[in-house]
Amino acid sequence: MKPQVRAIQAAWLAEIGVDVHWLDTAPASGTSAGHGGQRHQVVRDIDGRHDAQDSGGGQDTGGVQDSPGALTPRDAALAAAGVAVSRVAPAKAPEPAPGPTVRAADLADLPAVTAAVQACRQCPRHEHRIRAVPGAGVTQQPFYLVVGEQPSIADEVAGQPFQGDAGRLLAAMLASVRLPHLDSVYSTYVVKCRALTAREPDAEEIAACVPYLRREIELLQPRWILALGRVAAQAVLGGEAGLDVLHGGPHAYAASNGCSIPVWVTHQPASLLVRSSLKAEAWRDLVGLAQAVRAA
Repeated sequence: MKPQVRAIQAAWLAEIGVDVHWLDTAPASGTSAGHGGQRHQVVRDIDGRHDAQDSGGGQDTGGVQDSPGALTPRDAALAAAGVAVSRVAPAKAPEPAPGPTVRAADLADLPAVTAAVQACRQCPRHEHRIRAVPGAGVTQQPFYLVVGEQPSIADEVAGQPFQGDAGRLLAAMLASVRLPHLDSVYSTYVVKCRALTAREPDAEEIAACVPYLRREIELLQPRWILALGRVAAQAVLGGEAGLDVLHGGPHAYAASNGCSIPVWVTHQPASLLVRSSLKAEAWRDLVGLAQAVRAA
């Protein structure tokens, strides 16, 4: 007699590589075909994780059914046990109606920049975005302009920059070095739409978005700029130098009014989350920024 396990148990066994074909899969408690009982659904969310949910028998979740060839061993075990496997896409924000192309340099104020970013279709990233992520924060001559590389999924869902784990890490690091005037910050990204694979922006995407960043700098006239990561540093400073050369400071951004805005460079929080060895260097960069601000 074959050992009998529940469908969810079989699924998790398959997930860790155990051959489940020799097992008998028992139906979930209280489930019978055609009786409208509770059944389990395994739903993939937008980050690719799997969550088991209960739903009424026969209820349509609106998900797209996976093809058999695309099933993982775990999902195949669930399907064999009669458990529905569905894929739920995130709710997509309504796209603004496309209008005539507007030069970023002609945008009169930050609300106009935000509207242009949200309607932008100048590179292929707009085809898959939930929403574009414009800058946010103190808009009247902030003490700091913090520039990141590109939005994360948490940013895209919220429509605000530096959300989720990366945002929390950045806030903690800035607070830990006691950065003066930390309540006066405007945050933005070089590229305003997320890539599906979280890949680095390419030259076409940066070229499409960097005029918005430059217009933000000109309108905000921040006292200091903090660039996070190589892409952000190169977008602000120009050139092709790597982060090993650029990190720290001071550097300078030449504004159109003739003023020079000091720029500091360090690692982006997303990199620090996966490479903790970089945190000590980022700490030194931010301590240097705090000291320079106090000295100025």
